[in-house]
Amino acid sequence: MLREGRFKKSMDPDAAEYSTSLEDDPRLFGAVVEINMAHVQMLWEREIIDESSANQILGSLFKLQEEGLDALDLRPELEDIHMAVEEYVKEEVGEDVGGKLHTAKSRNDQVSTAIRMVLREEILEIQELIADFVGVLVERAGENTETVIPGYTHLQVAEPTTFGHYLAAYGQTFVRDLKRLNASYEETNRCPLGACAFAGTSFPIDRSLTSAQLGFDGILENTMDAVGSRDFALQTMSGLAILMTNLSRLCEELVLWSSSEFDMIEIPDEFSTTSSIMPQKKNPEIIELGRAKSGSVIGDLVGGLNIVKGLPQAYDLDLQELTPLLWNSVDQVKSTLLVMRKLVSKLEPKPENMYENAERGFATLTELANTLVRETDVPFRRAHKIVGKLASIVSDEGKSLGDLTLEDLLSASREIVGEEVEISEDQFEEALDLHGSVESRRVVGGPSSDSVEEELSKLEKKVSNYGKIIEKRRDSLDEAKEMLLDLARGG
Repeated sequence: MLREGRFKKSMDPDAAEYSTSLEDDPRLFGAVVEINMAHVQMLWEREIIDESSANQILGSLFKLQEEGLDALDLRPELEDIHMAVEEYVKEEVGEDVGGKLHTAKSRNDQVSTAIRMVLREEILEIQELIADFVGVLVERAGENTETVIPGYTHLQVAEPTTFGHYLAAYGQTFVRDLKRLNASYEETNRCPLGACAFAGTSFPIDRSLTSAQLGFDGILENTMDAVGSRDFALQTMSGLAILMTNLSRLCEELVLWSSSEFDMIEIPDEFSTTSSIMPQKKNPEIIELGRAKSGSVIGDLVGGLNIVKGLPQAYDLDLQELTPLLWNSVDQVKSTLLVMRKLVSKLEPKPENMYENAERGFATLTELANTLVRETDVPFRRAHKIVGKLASIVSDEGKSLGDLTLEDLLSASREIVGEEVEISEDQFEEALDLHGSVESRRVVGGPSSDSVEEELSKLEKKVSNYGKIIEKRRDSLDEAKEMLLDLARGG
């Protein structure tokens, strides 16, 4: 359709197939129709096209909206959905009228606008899924504020904590993901329409009018930047890649904790598979896929950065290859969040095994060192050496935490400092008690039950606040769409 004036020959079929974006464009269908409605409405109000032409074009667009995507001719020769919509309108009302649809508009500003319109809805949906997931984490954490587990550094038992404290840590992580996507929405919800190819237009258009009708928070002022920038997409993809990285870390730990070596959680049967040859196997394949899909989303971001990094200003068709990467990231994140929320809600902790693992790893020896500092006025570095020697002795002897005696400590003290530390049996036993050690950590954000409960309350408030922001934005978009349709219908 576009070649008739400039070229003598039709486009090579393979070249047309190679360059078309129609495989991914259906996602933009609703946005493209609304963009054209707003644009025609603006052209009429600014007296750039006449009332009769505007009414006929708007009528055909309403008809297309009702008929849906199947009404469009999506042959590769039409290149993209923007031209397919224009062709539909021309066939409905004739070229003399339908040909006015593209007045003061380019595919360059239209595609950027459509991507932003679809992406802002996807961001809100992902934020809702994150908020739901954090809600599940908070609920499960609240059930396990006194469930002792070993905390790990370097994947070695370090200090005791609780399963509730562990889950709350991920709650904080995903709230930050909410915050990042909140900023991405603000960057995405700016309108490029009216920038045309890159230099605007000599027609007296009203960019602010179409921006408001389409529910944007404002326009992108520089017309060259408006059509050529995709940093809003890269920022969103970056946020999604970080989100999936965080989910992957959780998936990795759940794989470990469910293994027979750790045996601290049970993955629900409905999220597990078995082996084709080994009938005893219970494989955590769903969470393994969560790890793998994070790699796909990270790859999308790297691919997008590589596409954009060498592009000159304004529009280049290279940008067409970025959009499928964006949508893949969006879809992978949504499906992963959905399944992880369900899985975590049904996860079964094994408190006895968790406790035994903490005991076996001598998780309270740090607290013993702290006790020496408090009760005997020994400098921490000296207490560290004494307890370190104790750990070496009992490890060589094959003892567990429950087997330790005060005499073991005194022996280590004599070897390190040449004398016995003055500590009572009660103080010694209290220092080694797993529950007591956890409850003594009453710092803000610490693992004591009171601290975790306070943290969970704060998390719930944060999620609630983001929920209000999401709801307000959805209402704003819905209101703008309703007003646009009423205006166009009235016209």
